[in-house]
Amino acid sequence: MNPNTIRLSLIPALLFATNLLADATLEPITVVSSNKTEQSVQKTTSNVEVITAEEIKEKGYQNVAEAIEHIAGISVVYSGGLGQQTSFFVRGADSGKVLVLLDGMRLNDPSTTDGRAILDNLTVNAIKQIEIIKGGASSIWGSNASAGVINIVTKTPKNGVHGSLAATYGSYSTRGIDADIGYKDQKFMAQLLASILKTDGFSALAPRDAEDDGYTNNHANLKLGYAFDAGKKLSLGYHRIKTDTRYDDAYSAEGANDDYSHADSDQENIAADYCFSKENYEAALHASKGTYDRSFYTTSAYWGDGVNRYHATLKEYSFINAYTYSTNGKAVLGLEHKDIDGFNQYNDYPASQSDFLNQAIFLSNTYLLSETTLLETSLRYDHYDAFESKTTYKIGIKHEHPSLSDFTTGANFYTSYDAPSSYQLANPVPGTLLKPSFTKGYELYARYKEWLSIAYFDNKIEDNIDYDMAKWGYYNVEGTSKFEGIELAATYKIPDIGLVFSANYTHLFTYEKEDGTSLARRPKDTLNASVDYYTDSQSHYGIDAQYTGNRKDMDYNTWPYTEVSTGNYILWNLHFGTEVMKDTDLTVHAKNIFDKEYQSVYGYATEGRAVYAKITYNF
Repeated sequence: MNPNTIRLSLIPALLFATNLLADATLEPITVVSSNKTEQSVQKTTSNVEVITAEEIKEKGYQNVAEAIEHIAGISVVYSGGLGQQTSFFVRGADSGKVLVLLDGMRLNDPSTTDGRAILDNLTVNAIKQIEIIKGGASSIWGSNASAGVINIVTKTPKNGVHGSLAATYGSYSTRGIDADIGYKDQKFMAQLLASILKTDGFSALAPRDAEDDGYTNNHANLKLGYAFDAGKKLSLGYHRIKTDTRYDDAYSAEGANDDYSHADSDQENIAADYCFSKENYEAALHASKGTYDRSFYTTSAYWGDGVNRYHATLKEYSFINAYTYSTNGKAVLGLEHKDIDGFNQYNDYPASQSDFLNQAIFLSNTYLLSETTLLETSLRYDHYDAFESKTTYKIGIKHEHPSLSDFTTGANFYTSYDAPSSYQLANPVPGTLLKPSFTKGYELYARYKEWLSIAYFDNKIEDNIDYDMAKWGYYNVEGTSKFEGIELAATYKIPDIGLVFSANYTHLFTYEKEDGTSLARRPKDTLNASVDYYTDSQSHYGIDAQYTGNRKDMDYNTWPYTEVSTGNYILWNLHFGTEVMKDTDLTVHAKNIFDKEYQSVYGYATEGRAVYAKITYNF
């Protein structure tokens, strides 16, 4: 049992989470998101957190957005229930500035308004762990990584034949089936995971009980692998999500009673990887293709019924070389090529289309200056054929203090960028040539064991891309937007009685636009706290609370637009899990137990008191 998220938020040192009722130590945690190679979290200065499958199970998260919103520095806003549009902010930066990967495949959709990944459709049944890096990572990953990287790692099979079957039922007539089966021997590996999730939902536009806006999610994930020998491995991956969503068009004459507006999406990712290793050298060849299709059927009091179609393809090829020299250092050289193509179309009007190519080279190096001091550097150049190219870097240092055992401090200094999305390139202000936005930032951190950690960050963004309502197009904003804040996290365990206390707090000192005004929908303060109790009989009881502080939004149904507040509320959740019989587990989750009425996006409803149960059989 892993009783808690493996917190690595302020230093890359591994927090050895252990079973509270035994002395067995978990296997060391490795990540691939720090330098595109498998790396111990002890060997990077990056700000890393890992959410495990056990954490997801114990907390009852239904999609990735729910899982990450309890991490310090991350906030999520919902435009309704399951399947409705979800936005997230990492240290105040918006979703398009965060790169989301699935087993190394890019999920960011170039046809979205800012190149974001659509987390509301990413269910969690196939997930082994979620790696989160906060801070600029463009010097490794390129565009869409100026605020961080989220890498979702799917499950792999154990030796022999294994699998599971799970059924979910809960409020709003939510029901789901998850199934997986896997096989592994010395040479071959295969894993198939599939799920269906349906819900009648509730009204996307407030009030919550105005009508039902249902949602269906069909998800499949396939992994195949073959080891020719210890140093030569081939793997194939396939991921597909198809959804159907009812939603409410804010501009519909019917408002929350809109029974016409609906959307469907089909996202498919496929990848092939060949890995070679010999002594101190490793090489990896990667090829992947992502296809993204979305259609929104809307009704409007101004324009009548219509359909917006969005499509994008992203082809990516890379060659990653890693060399470990002596016992102190590791160098990584990467070569990449991306081909991005996208368009959007409204009804039968001509499609707005754009495509571009990206070639890149990067060099990363980690080196132990001493037994207690790690230096990490990276440099990357990205060439684009359609707009301005960019060079980015990172310099990081981490020091473990021998005079105070388990006390670590460190810093990262970085530059990052975000290229225009295909949608933005296809819809610029007339006569405007868009260019990437550019981020300069740094973070300072300190940690003492798992008991207490603190991080300070400061990021500044130039040439940010925004939409001009008067000129009907995207443009680069003159000036600098600023994000400054602090994160605190603490965990305390009492193994003798099976208790774990944990909490994290985020405060944004600054989250302002180029004109000095505050950005909407970012909470100034957030606090997450939980208490978990584990019994000798393999049962788990938990309670958690989330406080969201002052947060502003705009009421776009007025003219001129008026500022409104959507913050200052607390949500409470209860969790229970037990082994009802051998190989069969039951979990029950009660969310928003006090039925708090709140909005995270003004005018849109959120989930009321709800209960969900899941029973899982493992074989």
